[in-house]
Amino acid sequence: MSDVALETLKRRLVDLVEPLNDAQLLELADGIHEMLRQRRTVRQHHAERMNDRARHGLDLRI
Repeated sequence: MSDVALETLKRRLVDLVEPLNDAQLLELADGIHEMLRQRRTVRQHHAERMNDRARHGLDLRI
């Protein structure tokens, strides 16, 4: 995603979440945070599997 596209997305997201109350916004943020945790877990697992397969002592963990 380009920088311009990211800025446009951020502006649109702010406009969309502006009417949310604090509890709703926190729930949305928690959902995004959980998604990030899951993505990191998958990437970590993948890196560990690649390290096991490589068996050359390279550390590919993120």
